[in-house]
Amino acid sequence: MTTEIIPQHLREYITDQDPSLYTWIDHATWRYVMRVAKAFFSKHGHPLYLQGITATGMSTERIPLVSEMDTALREFGWRAVAVNGFIPPSIFLEFQSLKILAIACDIRTLEHLGYTPSPDIIHEAAGHAPIVADPGYRTYLEAYGQIVRNAIISKYDLELYEAIFNLSELKEDPHTAPELIEEAQRTFEKVASRETHASEAAVMARMAWWTTEYGLVGPLDKPLIYGAGLLSSVSESYHCLNPEVKKIPFSLDAVLKTSYDITRPQPQLFISKDFEELTRALDQFADQMAFRRGGVYGLETAKIADHTVTVVFDNGLQVTGTVCDFDKNDINEETNFSMTGSKQISYLNQASSELDTHNIGLKIFFPLFHQSVAASNLLDITRKLHGSGLHTKSGLRIQGQFKKEVLFGGGLGRVLVLEHVKITDTNGHVVFEEHKRYYPLILASKVNSVFGGAADREEFALRHSSRSQKVKSHKTNLTEENRGLNELYRVVREFRETKNSAIERLGPIVAELTADYPQDWLLRVELLELFKERAAKHPVIHQLEEQLQLLARTQPDLQELIERGTALL
Repeated sequence: MTTEIIPQHLREYITDQDPSLYTWIDHATWRYVMRVAKAFFSKHGHPLYLQGITATGMSTERIPLVSEMDTALREFGWRAVAVNGFIPPSIFLEFQSLKILAIACDIRTLEHLGYTPSPDIIHEAAGHAPIVADPGYRTYLEAYGQIVRNAIISKYDLELYEAIFNLSELKEDPHTAPELIEEAQRTFEKVASRETHASEAAVMARMAWWTTEYGLVGPLDKPLIYGAGLLSSVSESYHCLNPEVKKIPFSLDAVLKTSYDITRPQPQLFISKDFEELTRALDQFADQMAFRRGGVYGLETAKIADHTVTVVFDNGLQVTGTVCDFDKNDINEETNFSMTGSKQISYLNQASSELDTHNIGLKIFFPLFHQSVAASNLLDITRKLHGSGLHTKSGLRIQGQFKKEVLFGGGLGRVLVLEHVKITDTNGHVVFEEHKRYYPLILASKVNSVFGGAADREEFALRHSSRSQKVKSHKTNLTEENRGLNELYRVVREFRETKNSAIERLGPIVAELTADYPQDWLLRVELLELFKERAAKHPVIHQLEEQLQLLARTQPDLQELIERGTALL
């Protein structure tokens, strides 16, 4: 897709999908998953699943091009973009809020065909995309994107993301030493055990997990699968409908209180009556969030999160930073608060070019004034600042030297830049004093909203980002160890696509597979399919069946994959 519609700060996550990096083993993996999925989900999946695969630009035979999916998704008002693997959840959701499906271009290895914790093109494309064809689901997905964009993320959330990222990356790499996986698992469990207060973003992640990732829809006695985590998992989707996995009627309270573990099959799933129920529940939860409640609740939520938020005042001014402290009066009204970290002052999500926040002190004190003070003329305000001081709702007195006034929205919002700031309480005790830095003074009377992230995300990311996430390039699964096997997969693929080829051409392939690659099962399934189609009585059929049966007996983790593959023949 053209990057012109992508905000600048999101473009660094975009990659060019390179089809030449996919191996013939990868294409066979995609083909296997899609064949098994179509057979299973035609009975147990959302009714639009099969139609949605075609409608969103995918086929069974080859890994889809994201550019083709982008074109197909335009029909539904959505777009698709190729991204660099395991991007931070906040970035994925920001793409979603723009109605852009972020698709990881990597594909799981054959060793992790049944399930992988790392996002890949099977999960993102075959899992998330098809149900976008349903109007009710699209409405829910779009509403979720808009609401989660306001969710406050915590410092702990970022630490947990890093732990999950490292664990999933190591598990996906077949060359990773077991002790490294064990160490990463311990780190993840240690970080996960520290959670004492779930942030808004974490709670909303639970909503997404039990709906868009692992959701069921329909009647309780015969629910249908629509969650991408199930639609893209050959293994878990097959078992999730069994009685040992609890099926719980969807309720907002139950979903938001139920945590999850991405490294293990889910012990319970939630069934919604329809997607409209999800949309209503989402709006109900949004009423409890800081971006709608504001005030003391919003500041308290932001302080606990200890991460970047934006505070919105009643005059439209927005201040971005990390809330470190706040005060309230006897009737639970916010009176003032302090911020640290990277800063930004904005109006209607556009940062001011007149306020160089780099030259403003790291600790910013924002007193909240009665509307009568905010509306006063500049001369009166500056006289008071130099003289008796301005008094806040909590009785604090602000004194300082006026430097300049910055107006927003045609004067609807006002910021005074001060130096030599001194703040005293009702007893005359100094509670804050600083003479070396500049401080902005917000003339407003209350906090209307507090939401996660910066107001002007573009400007904030370009000027203040110190992102440490590991961004990887679109990779290939081709190695020196599987190069010869990959060539055999190529020959079999070309044979299938050449309708008039003699079946005898596959004899040497079977012989080489038998001699050199006794552990490979998927190519044997593909060869068995071709022989049954074109030479139903050929003796090599029995040979391949015996080899597959042996693999299934000696490697229990392959038994189900082999049985589901051969059941299609």
